[in-house]
Amino acid sequence: MSDMFKWWETATFTYYRVPKILIADNKYKELSADAALLYGLLLDRICLSAKNKERFADKNGDLFVYFTLNDVQKSFNCGHDKATRLFNELEIFGLIARKRQGKGKPNRIYVLKFM
Repeated sequence: MSDMFKWWETATFTYYRVPKILIADNKYKELSADAALLYGLLLDRICLSAKNKERFADKNGDLFVYFTLNDVQKSFNCGHDKATRLFNELEIFGLIARKRQGKGKPNRIYVLKFM
């Protein structure tokens, strides 16, 4: 058995999509690779929100996701400070908006368009 891939095997993978613009455009040259990857994870989640829009759309019809600091820490195997920094980075670059709900509920994260 060979360890090398055949062309037909690659179709069986699942992928997170990270927009090329986050890597290639000068506007995002200061965006870290981890923040770009987190944006890809959030894009994946927004697709799930669209399938369940009754639960994950606000009164204006805008989709949101829940992705907590703990979720980031588990996904990236990092600490609280780095998880916070990644969310802040995405906000600074205008890629997400967070809305506090209070009462111990997680923040709603609105994934913004990158164009």
